[in-house]
Amino acid sequence: MPSYYEMSLENKREYVCQNDFSVAEKPLGSWLVVFLDVDWGAQIEKTDHLRDERASDLSKISWKQEKQWKVEYGQRVASWYYGLKAELSEKHPLLKVLVEQQIRNRLINVNMTDEELQYMEVLDGKREYGTEILISHMSLREWMSCVKDIFVELQQYQKDLACFLDQVMGDDSGKRGDILNRYAELQYKDWKYRVWVENNYQALSPRFHLSCNHKVYSYTGIAGPVPTGQNLEGHVYMATDSLVALTIWEFDMVCAQEVFLRRCAYCNRYFQPYSVVSCYCDRPVEGKEGKTCKDIGAMSKHQQKVSQDEAKKLYRRVCNRTQMAAYRRREQHPDILRRYSQVQLYGKELLEQVEEGTITFEEFQEKFDKKPGELLGIK
Repeated sequence: MPSYYEMSLENKREYVCQNDFSVAEKPLGSWLVVFLDVDWGAQIEKTDHLRDERASDLSKISWKQEKQWKVEYGQRVASWYYGLKAELSEKHPLLKVLVEQQIRNRLINVNMTDEELQYMEVLDGKREYGTEILISHMSLREWMSCVKDIFVELQQYQKDLACFLDQVMGDDSGKRGDILNRYAELQYKDWKYRVWVENNYQALSPRFHLSCNHKVYSYTGIAGPVPTGQNLEGHVYMATDSLVALTIWEFDMVCAQEVFLRRCAYCNRYFQPYSVVSCYCDRPVEGKEGKTCKDIGAMSKHQQKVSQDEAKKLYRRVCNRTQMAAYRRREQHPDILRRYSQVQLYGKELLEQVEEGTITFEEFQEKFDKKPGELLGIK
């Protein structure tokens, strides 16, 4: 397949063509979630640090030392690229294309000698980098400047996308039509969104592909003919060299098909909820070995339910003993039943605060678990 992105968004699914003619399939909205998850700022920082690295003073060292430094610098750049592949390529098929085709091929576009082009085999892991392959450190820096520009653009659109999703998704899934109505309002009111679309949609070019068993079917492609008895699928793909353009297109399709995305109640990052009541994602929680946001959230809800149950039991116990004390003292205090009603009301208000999570069970206990005389205001 050519070194550009090709993605289809049909049947609430993502279909991404890959370099080996395979088709990766994911739920619609998956790319938006992954795109928002990537720390582009950290990638920019790593790229900057390596790009700006210099030998202490090349004019004061020998030719052999300078050559050795350039070899080691090339190795560090290759290690950075290996790390980038390991970190991003497995997260989503589009990131695999970004790293292993778009970013990789930017190095070829820099003026390189035939010998330096062998460095591509180092990046692809086909040969070990050594003194027999020397690539200009200036070429590598120029390449990393191009890579940084890609990351900076993606970081800016990441911020915009988060803002647009917040406006469209709202606090909950709501009823059918809510997402579309908020999306229509975004189109009408937000000039930045309109510019976002106008500047990028022109980079999309429609293509039609047949596929079978997640392999693109082509008479000229490596996939070969379709096996007898197998079913073909046909999808319209958008081809582009702009990852931003695909991101914008998917955002529009997510809104058009009302695919609900929600911010996790624990980590505050977007995820695809399993149901309208799913509030927590499956991401691992840092510092909590083996625990996910969903695990932590479930424990929190469980704890909240336990607190609510215990508070209700305590409320009934306190009310019962206070009521008995009030009836015993009706003759001495004619208004004592009115006072008891106020105690009940006060307890219910505190109970509601426990249910809302604004106070803990311990705070409820401290405020309400008192002697009847103290609650009734009598001695």
